[in-house]
Amino acid sequence: MAELRTALTSGQVALWKQALTGLGGTGKSQIAAEYAHSHKGDYKYVWWLQSEEPTALASNYAGLARELDLPEKGSADQTAIIASVKRWLGNNRNWLLIFDNSKEPKDIEQYFPREGTGHIIITSRNPNWRSVAGVLPIEVFKRSESVDFLIKRTDQDCQESADKLADALGDLPLALEQAGAYIEETAVSLADYLKLFQENRQKTLERGKPTAYPDTIATTWNISFQAIKDDFPEAVDLLKLLAFLAPDNIPRSLLIEGAPDLPEPLSSALQDRIKLNDIFAALRRYSLISITDDMLSVHRLVQAVTLDRLGEDEKKMWADAAVKIVNKAFPFDSDDVGTWPTCSLLLAHAMSSAKRAEELEVAPEATGRLLNQAGIYLNGRADFLDARALYERALAIGEKVYGPDHPTVAIRVNNLGGVLKSLGDLQGAKKLYERALLIFQKRLGENHTNTKTVQENLDLLLKRE
Repeated sequence: MAELRTALTSGQVALWKQALTGLGGTGKSQIAAEYAHSHKGDYKYVWWLQSEEPTALASNYAGLARELDLPEKGSADQTAIIASVKRWLGNNRNWLLIFDNSKEPKDIEQYFPREGTGHIIITSRNPNWRSVAGVLPIEVFKRSESVDFLIKRTDQDCQESADKLADALGDLPLALEQAGAYIEETAVSLADYLKLFQENRQKTLERGKPTAYPDTIATTWNISFQAIKDDFPEAVDLLKLLAFLAPDNIPRSLLIEGAPDLPEPLSSALQDRIKLNDIFAALRRYSLISITDDMLSVHRLVQAVTLDRLGEDEKKMWADAAVKIVNKAFPFDSDDVGTWPTCSLLLAHAMSSAKRAEELEVAPEATGRLLNQAGIYLNGRADFLDARALYERALAIGEKVYGPDHPTVAIRVNNLGGVLKSLGDLQGAKKLYERALLIFQKRLGENHTNTKTVQENLDLLLKRE
């Protein structure tokens, strides 16, 4: 915290942007959050931007225009809105931007203003940020810090047991917190938890050493998982569902409104407010999720372990469920400015759930529709490249599900033609409009609204040639 503050306020041009880098579970995001809280009096504006999914990041960044009440906030052109936000940042002071869980510099540097009139914090597992920011590596705890943490967290003053447990946990902060949460909830001793950890670790390693996360996380997850499994099987199911969504800002309403489309017993549990609160409480007690206001978050490593433990059939079932509830929630009229705050909130979940559904080849109708609607939203925001990519994926799914000459396919062909036109590919757009027109003429007739709309699109394009 002290090093971060010193770097940001040093006055050196290169250091007003700082990247906190390190392994998952070391507490990079927690440090950024604590910095923002501790220094809230030093900033007039603080914005937290989830940066794992570039498409969603662009939409969220543009949303700052609404908070700043910029003249461009109502523009349909997302590129223009982003430019206006960057100008404002360059001309004003006392603001803090936090780009959380960024993958690499090229994904976020386009959002940096030219001058350092405010501060930027980046959190990332990638250590290579020196080309755009100062780098502050975040390591695991020192052993003395781990021991001190466990003693305070559990209110058990046994230095020897705390030291042995810290050693077994590799001093990884997330693993230490999950162990502390379990000990607090179950009232076992540090020594008893260590024994339980050692027994479960062997079981974990028998499954094969994980490559995407430390085996300490897999083991602490397994202990907590077993603890809630018997009393709250619905909580276990919720954790499985959350693994297929984006990790942050999961609306409680998404789960409640989507409950009828989920597998039992989770479906009934989410429709029972008392049971729902019990489920949330159980997962929070074991530090498996966090809840702020009406939003849930789950650590990416918890998601990774959960996914790793699912069999193929279970993966398909929960991927199917996830994409269906996001599809149900994503607005039909996603080109309407009034729906854009909802679209922006759901976009990362749409990207995550659709990707998993495509990989596992489940729920093609819902997945195709969701990608198409997300594409309509991005096209409306003038994010044409990302819109094109989503339209292409939606079209490929539609052709496989409905065949090449179905009206639903024609709609997606027309949408793709529109974005190609915006990108200046007039010949590509013409071919797509002509294809869509033929399908509508054949299947719906000359006088159908869809047929007339595509004919108008084609006529307007031909006038431009």
